[in-house]
Amino acid sequence: MPTLESMIMIHAGLVMDLFAIDAATISSDFDEARFLTMVLAQNADSAGLTMVAEAAARMTLALGPEGHSPGEAFGLCLIEVEEALRAADPIQ
Repeated sequence: MPTLESMIMIHAGLVMDLFAIDAATISSDFDEARFLTMVLAQNADSAGLTMVAEAAARMTLALGPEGHSPGEAFGLCLIEVEEALRAADPIQ
């Protein structure tokens, strides 16, 4: 079983991933955002944070195919990932 300290570090890494996704989308680098979103989903899944992983997977779909701008649902998916991360916070 992971220690509280390791869970805090995992959670912090996922939060930083979300900040990087946000920064990529602000700069219109949607291909980078797609890559980072897949990384976040994989890392959350590896950590056993299913709700975060599923929300990130939906965000990947909302970003759409490479070379295109994201769909309208992207903003809602970003909020959904944020809420899933908040719910998974190990120190709340």
